[in-house]
Amino acid sequence: MESTTEPSTQSLPYRYGVPKYAGHRMTKADFLRWESDDNYVYEFSDGVLEPTISMRQDEVLMLKRLTRRFQQTNAYEQEGELVAEVDVWVAEKQQRRPDIAYYTSDQLSLIAIGESVIPSFVVELASESDIEQKSLIKRHEYFDAGVQVIWWVYPLYKEVYVYTSPKTVTICTDDDMLSAAPALPELTMTVAELFRK
Repeated sequence: MESTTEPSTQSLPYRYGVPKYAGHRMTKADFLRWESDDNYVYEFSDGVLEPTISMRQDEVLMLKRLTRRFQQTNAYEQEGELVAEVDVWVAEKQQRRPDIAYYTSDQLSLIAIGESVIPSFVVELASESDIEQKSLIKRHEYFDAGVQVIWWVYPLYKEVYVYTSPKTVTICTDDDMLSAAPALPELTMTVAELFRK
């Protein structure tokens, strides 16, 4: 593995130590066989490893609330699922790992046999360490790949930015209604419900 000159780790909160593979280069084939041994999860960006932080314990409660609401939809009845932290290949050389993604039953069957599929709805939980430029790039990658709606959740401010395209965003707080339409029109809840203690 070859290292680039400037690993982009300045803003990561090092709760597990410094990510030792940040900025390292490898082929996609090597990445698919590789497992990190430094407690970080890595995304693959055109041959460069980018460290990410897994969902925190307090964020799991948001996943629980969202999942409970999802279980009331026809998509759930048709065996669709909300899945946490699954690799999504948004392009041939670009892998991302959304915090939460929606997959239909058919997509889950394809994943089970090793096929790459694009979820129609993803949720990203922003952290204090996120760099806006990287978030902007990720949003474009998701939409270019076929994602229809993104909830970009800011837990610190209890705000959710609902993107239905790179140019169309609705900022939601308090009792504003969140919607996963057009991907999952039935999946709605208020911001207050998402962040309920």
